[in-house]
Amino acid sequence: LSCVLVVLAFCSSLTIAQRKTTITGDLTKDKDLTRVDLGISHQRGKWGFDGSGFGTSRGHRGGSLGISHKRKNFEFGGSVFGDNRGNRGGKLGFKWKFGKRSTAWNGEHFEVRVIVNHCDFNVYDINEDSVITVEEIYELFPQRTDAHRLFKALDSTSVDGKVTIDEFKMMAPQVIKKCGYNKYTY
Repeated sequence: LSCVLVVLAFCSSLTIAQRKTTITGDLTKDKDLTRVDLGISHQRGKWGFDGSGFGTSRGHRGGSLGISHKRKNFEFGGSVFGDNRGNRGGKLGFKWKFGKRSTAWNGEHFEVRVIVNHCDFNVYDINEDSVITVEEIYELFPQRTDAHRLFKALDSTSVDGKVTIDEFKMMAPQVIKKCGYNKYTY
């Protein structure tokens, strides 16, 4: 733990003025245990350095040191850790970002209109299980009241919470404007 604290103090004295250093601390108290956590991280150019340490009122102490390096689409790093109970280890890793990512689009925008046959059963049967449920109608129509009324009208022959293809063929021409028997394509 003392090595970690020395490294933390050294890094903080070198870099706090550059405002690229973050120091964290946490004190946790339970009924019979007090734990202190200290951490520091610093960014210097493409390199990142971090260290942390902890100690408890029961004598458990430990810490970790890490380093990372970032390039355009690639980042790699590693860390080591240990405590006074003999737990030791290390980690190595890397990240690779493929392609250029951007959330801002400065190009041309298009208005897209999708034309569907509103008299086609398959338009309403989203999960393709050969029945239409009220949830599928809700997904298609944002206005829930109108969607529910449409579903009730289509389900009026069996009133079982499902609209089959036969029910749809019978009810759609009666409840959906401009639907006729000659418009069905199954």
